[in-house]
Amino acid sequence: MNQGELTLSKWGNSLSIRLPQKLLNQFGLEQNDKFEFKATDNEIILKPVKETKAIDKLLAGYDRSQPYPMEVVDKGGAVGEELY
Repeated sequence: MNQGELTLSKWGNSLSIRLPQKLLNQFGLEQNDKFEFKATDNEIILKPVKETKAIDKLLAGYDRSQPYPMEVVDKGGAVGEELY
């Protein structure tokens, strides 16, 4: 578990916390990534929100260790008969 100390700093009319590069790399965070937060009596918990890419949604549950079922691929007939 990583731990350390972060400092609130002025940013325009707001306050911000800067995250160290090591932490950004560890979680694959980039500029404009979003976080969920939960506040309890004595702590603030931040959780990165990663949007699922469309291709990942389409392939959800696909087992890449299995061979691709080529029989379900429509090959469109013989070479030279392709539709463009």
